[in-house]
Amino acid sequence: MRYAETAFPAGAVSAGGKASGVIGPNAALQLAAAMTALQGGTDTDRLFDAAGLSCWLSAPPGDMVPVCDVERLYAVLYRDWPKIGGAVCADAGRRTADYVIANRIPAVVRSLLRMLPVDLSAPLLARAVVRNAWTFAGEGALRVLPGRPMKFLLQGQALAIAGCPWHRAVFRQLFRVLVSPRATVAHARYAGPDGPGDVLIVRW
Repeated sequence: MRYAETAFPAGAVSAGGKASGVIGPNAALQLAAAMTALQGGTDTDRLFDAAGLSCWLSAPPGDMVPVCDVERLYAVLYRDWPKIGGAVCADAGRRTADYVIANRIPAVVRSLLRMLPVDLSAPLLARAVVRNAWTFAGEGALRVLPGRPMKFLLQGQALAIAGCPWHRAVFRQLFRVLVSPRATVAHARYAGPDGPGDVLIVRW
């Protein structure tokens, strides 16, 4: 197994490839919120219209949505707003994490995580993240790799943008809110016998 840590680029597709199937709607809905906060509603309308997804603004989906539609939305973002694509992705990821914390992790678990020492809370949060991976990984595979620092391996995930800015922001916010405010997340490309992927390296 090999992985090499990378920076936070804003471009091309990473080694993880593209996933088919569906993903949680927050991948798109929180992008709309982030784009509106940074650029205003007019640019948000332009973004979704260019991706053929204006209907998601007038009638936000409540169920899983096609990965191909969400990937097209992010591709348009990077094509038409290349200078701010990374910033919008990062804010959308943070907002998605806040949604997961509020709606996918029970209140008693949130309280427990915040009370426990980091070396206990981090593994517990990792298990909760893996259980709810569909929210942000679509039909991609997510697992925790052995060893320290903590490493999550994503394979076949949606939104495989180089450097995984959206996923990095999701994990950073989850760990900062529930484990340690000093948490950081780095990205590495993965090459192993089970195929390529992306590694998110969590430190605190």
